[in-house]
Amino acid sequence: MPGTQVVDEILAGHRLPTLPAVAAEVLEMTAAAEIDLQKIADTVQLDQALAAKVLRTVNSSYYGLSRPCGTVQQAMVFLGLNTVKTLVLSFSLVDTIDGQGRDRLGFNFSEYWQRSIHTAVAARELARLQGSWDPEEAFFAGLMQDFGMIALYQRFGRQYVEAIEALRGDHHELCRLEHDLFQVTHADIGATVAEQWMLPPAQVAAIRGHHDSESVEAPHRNAARIVELAGMLAADMVNGDAVRSNSTYRRLAREWFGIDASQSQQVLESTRESAQAVSSFFQVESSAPPERLLARAEAQLFQHQINMGRHARDLQQRNHDLTEKVHRDGLTGVLGRSGFDLEVAKLFSEMAETGRCLSLLFCDADRFKPINDRYGHAVGDAVLKHMATILEERARREDVVCRFGGDEFVLLLPGCSEEDARRVAEDILTELASSPLHIEADSPGGITGDMTLSSSMGLATFDPARTEIDSPEMLVTCADQAMYTAKRRGGNGVATWRMAA
Repeated sequence: MPGTQVVDEILAGHRLPTLPAVAAEVLEMTAAAEIDLQKIADTVQLDQALAAKVLRTVNSSYYGLSRPCGTVQQAMVFLGLNTVKTLVLSFSLVDTIDGQGRDRLGFNFSEYWQRSIHTAVAARELARLQGSWDPEEAFFAGLMQDFGMIALYQRFGRQYVEAIEALRGDHHELCRLEHDLFQVTHADIGATVAEQWMLPPAQVAAIRGHHDSESVEAPHRNAARIVELAGMLAADMVNGDAVRSNSTYRRLAREWFGIDASQSQQVLESTRESAQAVSSFFQVESSAPPERLLARAEAQLFQHQINMGRHARDLQQRNHDLTEKVHRDGLTGVLGRSGFDLEVAKLFSEMAETGRCLSLLFCDADRFKPINDRYGHAVGDAVLKHMATILEERARREDVVCRFGGDEFVLLLPGCSEEDARRVAEDILTELASSPLHIEADSPGGITGDMTLSSSMGLATFDPARTEIDSPEMLVTCADQAMYTAKRRGGNGVATWRMAA
């Protein structure tokens, strides 16, 4: 069943939270050609509880006003219409989703709100820094990005909870798993609801593309990138995933917006500080120690297995299949990002204990974007599959090939010195040059013949006898830096981190 039909079925057949009348009226009035601040303020004041929340928030130390606001209209004058509108919509959204902790089927509302609020705050910070999108619009798009999860949970119940549990906290892979299991994603549903609520196009596009901003066309791609980057940072902070925070987040912030390392760190720190205050405004649980979240999840699963003892074997097999699917890249068949995170941490620890080296080869396909743009995604996909095949063929049995993301691959080489790893890299480059990709005449890209590929490779080596590299995330970052050195040299080559540093 096509995705749009699934979305329509879910939205039509199940009770979803609806935007309160006051919030809907505010949206309509702020979209009008002539905006009447007094009329907007009067409309908000009709809902006394909502107006009280807005005034309590704007008068808090978070906004730091020189004098308190006594009316909603004064708040709009002091803070601006967009800030007050965002507060109205945010309080309305939070109030429509009734949930704290875990409900009887195990959906973790606390974790949902932690991630949503961290995303909203990070999106606001990134929008302020980047300067192309109103920070208040970015905040609400971040708060609403995962709204579709509520719809999927209401439609599929415990089956959806089991799918989330199979990911073991890896929110980055959720859309792919949802599409495999339910033929629709929470991003699709959230964007459809945003359209029904008549949110601005940039917010709709950001919600739809918050896990795949590159699929969003101009002029809203930057908005989607802001929310995707904010969501990535939020998931890292909620799950305590330092590898992602120190590599992918910083790399994409630099590539997409030119945000340097110190600015990336400033956004992270501002998000951490502000999220707790924002959570208190909405009266949702702002943070929970990872140990407690894990203990609650394990207790919930254990209780479910007791109650459903006769289904335990089937459930275990299903979870195993889902986990394997999550860790494998659906296009190339090699390990995906979540599998890489597990492998690099495990191998780093093993090499440190045994005193052996661990080399990491970061491989970026040269000219991939022009190829993809000119010939289409089918040819681009063929390029990625070809790259993965060459890497697997040239890898040793103990090596690990992973698709890091986009056109980037990683080869983990346990027990391999820098000199030996460089020879492996040169061997791969030679194989790429001598094994062109054959494109069939009837390909969607409209081309035929052989395409010779090349790669920019960055090499970093962890040697327990040295002290320069002391963590898995630093190993990734060093190899990433070396790869960019290889790209600056014109590609089709390998650069080592020691030479690039």
